Amino acid sequence: MTSLALVALGTFLTLVMLTRVATPRNGLLFAGAGEDADMKIAPESFSAGRGSDTSGRDEAEDYLRQKSAGNISLARTLGERYAALLMAEAQENFDPWPTELAGELQAHHRLLLLTYVVNRAVAELSPDSILAQTTLNVFYSELEEKAPQLDKYIRDMGSYSLYVLCERSHNSTDDEIGGIFARLCSDKDNASLVAEGNRHYREYYAACQKLHEQAGYVRV
Repeated sequence: MTSLALVALGTFLTLVMLTRVATPRNGLLFAGAGEDADMKIAPESFSAGRGSDTSGRDEAEDYLRQKSAGNISLARTLGERYAALLMAEAQENFDPWPTELAGELQAHHRLLLLTYVVNRAVAELSPDSILAQTTLNVFYSELEEKAPQLDKYIRDMGSYSLYVLCERSHNSTDDEIGGIFARLCSDKDNASLVAEGNRHYREYYAACQKLHEQAGYVRV
């Protein structure tokens, strides 16, 4: 699977979060290889009118401003650091990988939760949607290249969607994350697992926020 396909799969359900950063990026195609390939402009259809052309120019100009300020490079570095965070989590806590079904299930969903938190933090904290998408492109590309064994755990989109739906719910709270974690671990009434999921969520988000603050984006 190419890095672009992995990004598309891993970020599809978080596009609603990216709209908090800026309006949807019509006609944008993102690639994961090379700094100059972070964004490509393409019309949505051959019949696109002048409005789409204008939007495409705006996107290109925004990208060039961000690149000129050094922010594209910073976003790429941030994506690498998020990937390193997930890989370190796997190495420190799951080496060797649990052999019992319950243990493996919990390890699986702990990594999935961290993947969700990275996507959520990027969407909420990034100053610009182009920077957000660049960061996520590199995050998934790094994992694909350096930790392909984790692929099946971070691309469990059926489970991932439960977190996104919870976030989109008008009455959801962050504490409900733990309930989803316990449910995915097939033990929804286990209060200890609920508390563990909530704790992982808070710790992961704090770690992601710290990395974002260290990125040092330049305001443009």
